[in-house]
Amino acid sequence: MRKQIISGVLSVIMALGTLPAIPASAAIDLKNLPTPIASDTKTVNKFTKTTPQLSTNDYTLKWKPVEGALYYEIYRKDEKTGKFEKYDTAFGTSYWSYNAGEFYIRAITYTYDDVKKHSRYSNTVKIKSYYDFDDYDEEYDDASVDAGIDYEASAGAGVEYDEDDISEEMDYDDGDVAYAPMPEPEEVDDDYNTEEYSKAEESGWKTAAISPLSTFSADVDTASYANLRRLIKNGDPIPTDAVRIEEMLNYFDYDYVVPKNNAFKINTELSDCPWNSDAQLLMVGIQGREIEKTPNSNLVFLIDTSGSMYSNDKLPLVKSSVKKLAGTMGKDDRISIVTYSGEERVIVAGANGNQIKMVSDLVSQLYANGSTNGESGINAAYALAEKYYIEGGNNRIIMATDGDLNVGISDEDELKKLIEKKRESGVYFSVLGYGTGNIKDNKMETLADNGNGSYHYIDTAKEAEKVLVAERDSTLFTIAEDVKLQVEFNPANVKSYRLIGYDNRRLANEDFKNDAKDAGEVGAGHSVTAIYEIIPADGKTGDSLKYQKSTANKDDIATVKVRYKNPASKKVSQISSVVDKASYSKEMSDNMKLAAAVTEFGLVLKNSEHKGTATAEGALKLAESISKPDYYEKEFISLIKKFMGRNKK
Repeated sequence: MRKQIISGVLSVIMALGTLPAIPASAAIDLKNLPTPIASDTKTVNKFTKTTPQLSTNDYTLKWKPVEGALYYEIYRKDEKTGKFEKYDTAFGTSYWSYNAGEFYIRAITYTYDDVKKHSRYSNTVKIKSYYDFDDYDEEYDDASVDAGIDYEASAGAGVEYDEDDISEEMDYDDGDVAYAPMPEPEEVDDDYNTEEYSKAEESGWKTAAISPLSTFSADVDTASYANLRRLIKNGDPIPTDAVRIEEMLNYFDYDYVVPKNNAFKINTELSDCPWNSDAQLLMVGIQGREIEKTPNSNLVFLIDTSGSMYSNDKLPLVKSSVKKLAGTMGKDDRISIVTYSGEERVIVAGANGNQIKMVSDLVSQLYANGSTNGESGINAAYALAEKYYIEGGNNRIIMATDGDLNVGISDEDELKKLIEKKRESGVYFSVLGYGTGNIKDNKMETLADNGNGSYHYIDTAKEAEKVLVAERDSTLFTIAEDVKLQVEFNPANVKSYRLIGYDNRRLANEDFKNDAKDAGEVGAGHSVTAIYEIIPADGKTGDSLKYQKSTANKDDIATVKVRYKNPASKKVSQISSVVDKASYSKEMSDNMKLAAAVTEFGLVLKNSEHKGTATAEGALKLAESISKPDYYEKEFISLIKKFMGRNKK
């Protein structure tokens, strides 16, 4: 029992990075990548008849790489039974164990037909324990108290420690040596919260006669809503900057008219504002076209396996997510997997998309350990995406992380510069965020927004199913790049207006026709929704712009314009639609009820200075008036009730 406790402790210590630092590797070798082997008899026989040669330097197992191997199984002789049993797995060519004993290994691979193959067993070697357990007596117990570590907990499923003793200086590169995985804590200490969110100044009121144009970039991210759902369900405080109302709006599906010819169809609706009796609400929705046949995909999964990913809502959920998405792919697609912690590691490169067993097996071997060198991982992922680039296909990196980058580039501005340069390759960069307590939402949003991708927060297996399976096409396949919206208000009918949300998506008016200006990307079948509060007005106008000419239609409220690029040809297109007085309806449609309810709830969560009479009760009343709510709308109703219930306590 004593040795089990200590071995659990050592596993935790290694995972926290207290082993000697090992330098991060250089750029990946694109000529010697781990790939599946051919299915012909000669190739298979060569692999299965190979005998790995195992050696040791007393404490570490070492071996030469086996050609075609994707990973290695480690076997250790059980002291009681005398039989060799599977002990662990390793992707590299060395393995450090805190347990002494006799070991052997064998290499594992898959064929392109998704059949698992293994080599012969290696020779047997003995290794010593780096630690003399007999020395760990009362003196060690005293040290354990000083370190703030509960060893009994660490030997089991949970770890208790004093956060004051854990610092960034304890994160080291984990190098090429594989270590036994650390035990997973059962929960995260709620008092230890280092989550980070970008600040964005909330948009105020604009006078239509002075500033008739409102210009912003499309946003299809949904992370904010899923993250807020997590915070509300857990009873956590709601950071103001975590509330991005546009992402709450765009989480839901709306019954918009689908375009037939263009990439987009503009949908608008005008009604009264529930939280401001002096205002009306203008809903602007652009619906993207759907695609009949999805292009072949070249996907690179970039998986964060650093020590911060240990909890059940992080790496285990990442594994489940990758398996779900891999299950939707076909033979002509390509899959690569890159992990990063102290250094990047290519797990598999250029596999067939239908190698589901292989992908499931490989990601199942991953565990959290070490520091977080996201920069090296990003560079490796782009190198692979470019190597297996499919002309006319969907070339995309999908990063799964909590965003906690602490080695290499970690500053938001520097990350933006890095990803802006990388996106010139034509590879899209999307981000899936995971976890509680230390998520860096600001960094994940920066990477996705500037990598021409989307950002989603995955808090449950159900959410992974929604984003990666049910909405696969809109998540993965871009139908339009640099999508910009501009609304021109008619001062004769609009006194003032306010765009709700899109606070970090606003553009200068002149950028609307500047086709070199980066903007948002929209996926197949996806919609983008925006809500304006407007104060009606009557009166005469001046001499410039459309609505300041004497020939302007006096019944027009506004004109909505959408400008975008074709991803393949880079041809720029622009469409427009007029909102007039006839668009007004006192009775809201279900689309408008949903958008208004989500917006009102967002204003409450953000405690916006412009929330007027907005309340959670008002948002609930609107949501409950939807005629046939779907699963996610029902969940939204329950979420509002949950929020109201906790605030009554």
